[in-house]
Amino acid sequence: MHTLTPAHLMPWTVASPFRMQPGLSRLLPATDAAQPPVSPPPLFLRDAQAPAYAAQKQAVLQTHHERALVGQAEPAVLQAIAAAYAAQTGVALAPTAQALALGLQEDLVVLHDEPDAMRTRWLSVCFPSNWSPADKLGLDFSAIHAPVADNALLQAGGKGIVDMAFRQASMLRHVWLLTPSGDLPQHPETRRTRWADAEAQADTSGQRLLEQVFFRVERQTTLPLPALQRGVFFIRVMVCPLLAVLQVAPARAAELHAALASMTEAVVAYRGMAGVRPRLLAELDALQTTGA
Repeated sequence: MHTLTPAHLMPWTVASPFRMQPGLSRLLPATDAAQPPVSPPPLFLRDAQAPAYAAQKQAVLQTHHERALVGQAEPAVLQAIAAAYAAQTGVALAPTAQALALGLQEDLVVLHDEPDAMRTRWLSVCFPSNWSPADKLGLDFSAIHAPVADNALLQAGGKGIVDMAFRQASMLRHVWLLTPSGDLPQHPETRRTRWADAEAQADTSGQRLLEQVFFRVERQTTLPLPALQRGVFFIRVMVCPLLAVLQVAPARAAELHAALASMTEAVVAYRGMAGVRPRLLAELDALQTTGA
């Protein structure tokens, strides 16, 4: 079993100039009468990698249960999540924290609608992208995104984002990353392949650094539960070797080059790529020239 997503199924939302921004869209059917009806994007993604994801989650929960499941889960919220999952996928999961943590390919965060703000009160996160779930418990939107570089657009729209996505309508957002590790779980306290390791491997093997890089996408969706004064945030992590993703469409190398080149120094540092961006840009430039 493997957890890599096939390249042609990886979402591609790379654009330039790169900006840290909400980028939200509603999970609703298209309403353009001139176009044929299109099914809305699903709240959940369940695919052929489901057994492998469950095995990876089981391994995380066996070794770092306290890092992955944080806070207190409520039976009514768990029941609502299980019902939504069954309605969309046809897969019935027990409405327990353990069953949902293992059965969903998504990680999830439950927020409580409290008098001052919506705050995180339960996190089931086995596959964090270099952040600690325990650090996010009890925080509101502003505090969660405070460490993010160039976060002005996110913070300015924070109140509206929370109201729309967690009180009114299910929403979709994609966040893409470049990482030297193909692992789904990337907790900051876990030793995994670092950029220095990837550079050393590329130099030792005579390969390009691009051949050591993975394209990582967080497919983020929301489920408002206003009757319970709760909202749920789902994170489906998808990973694929970068070169395979670039080969899906001829323009992608140029699009990624433009996005990387347009990132501010603060964003590059936040994403841990300060030492490798020049090399990645040079190799992407060469890739556009040679096509191989």
